[in-house]
Amino acid sequence: MKKEFSRVLLKNQSDEILILKDRPDTWNFPGGKQELGESALECAIREIKEELAVEITELEEIFTGPLVFDSIVWQGHFYFAKQAQGKVTLNEPNKIKGVQFIKRFEEVNFSPGLAPLFDYLARSDYLKLNKTNWK
Repeated sequence: MKKEFSRVLLKNQSDEILILKDRPDTWNFPGGKQELGESALECAIREIKEELAVEITELEEIFTGPLVFDSIVWQGHFYFAKQAQGKVTLNEPNKIKGVQFIKRFEEVNFSPGLAPLFDYLARSDYLKLNKTNWK
């Protein structure tokens, strides 16, 4: 069975990206593993609601591809949420140790397994041209 996950990029009004700490030494984007029978998009929507109590809509898949974490190949799906509703709340404090908004990815440590995503984002103007509308 193929291992798949979905992660979501959201921006605040200050053009900062939402990240969370779900590992001791690295930060990540909100999201998680797909459940059996669930699409990548359904996973993204469910995970954001479960983890952060935020409803997201108008998602656009901005990157998909194989990523390697601890010698395991995963199929990663990364979305950008154009609409979000709710106040960011830590719903799973046993799993997530913190959330914050950052201006630049270099401000924190991410897993080296995310390098293909960051390579893509460095070549793309997508994040500069798009915003999340919060209600």
